[in-house]
Amino acid sequence: MIAKYEFDSGQDGFDLLVLAAVHGNETAGTNACYKLIEKLNRGMIKLMKGKLTLVPICNPEAYQKDVRSIDENLNRVMVMHDNPQTYEQKLANEICPLIQSHRVTLDLHSTHCVGDVPFAFCDYPDVYNQKLIDALPVDFVLEGWPDIYSKQDAIQDFSTEHCAHMYGHTATTLECGYHKAPEAVLLAYQAIINTLVTFEMIDMPHPSVHPKKHIQMDSYILKVKEGQLCRDYKHLDFVSQGEEIARYNDGDSLYAPYDGFILLPNLQAPVNTEWYYLGRAKK
Repeated sequence: MIAKYEFDSGQDGFDLLVLAAVHGNETAGTNACYKLIEKLNRGMIKLMKGKLTLVPICNPEAYQKDVRSIDENLNRVMVMHDNPQTYEQKLANEICPLIQSHRVTLDLHSTHCVGDVPFAFCDYPDVYNQKLIDALPVDFVLEGWPDIYSKQDAIQDFSTEHCAHMYGHTATTLECGYHKAPEAVLLAYQAIINTLVTFEMIDMPHPSVHPKKHIQMDSYILKVKEGQLCRDYKHLDFVSQGEEIARYNDGDSLYAPYDGFILLPNLQAPVNTEWYYLGRAKK
């Protein structure tokens, strides 16, 4: 159901998996993958060590319809399903074995709003994860994603990072900026190149360590009824304690509990989905 492109150097090294369009309308990573595939096929870039697998479109039906998902969020069901009931669960049964068979996974995503700041997630820190994140061309790293779900819902969030972690492997999610921005494609492509260089899979100059600001995610807000955000928030906008962030149509309001950052705001969030997240800079 999903198309994968495999390249084997014939030499010992890392096994790297690159995923894109886990959400069908997040196409920056898809375009970056196809750009790299073309260069590898034409011999413009040569794999020197290890094995590389690229999956440019992880959610084909959603990609064709330019929507986030068909039945449910694929990045919440990334676990093997004995009896898959939805389209995304069937996809997860294809993707999870790929994650299991690769030591490192780079999962490329993009965000909802024009001007959104690129960033990386670091859900399960380890030596390889940190090595990869250091090389990514972004200024911000979000930490604590699994904790906010277990704290608020007492459930596990079955993401690609969680899947890799359960197999004893490493995965990092990179949000490349706004879905349709050309800059997001360039960033996604550079991120793949930096990853290949960092793990000595291609022979190019090593990227310099990119300084990062780490944000500790604290909570997420579910949109429980019809309403709207009080302004056109962008990811990583600063919010002050007591600031009115959202207002429901019935007059109820939601306020910032502390000075911090609004994260991943979805101005068009449907009812019963994540509306926005909150976090604070780590000291």
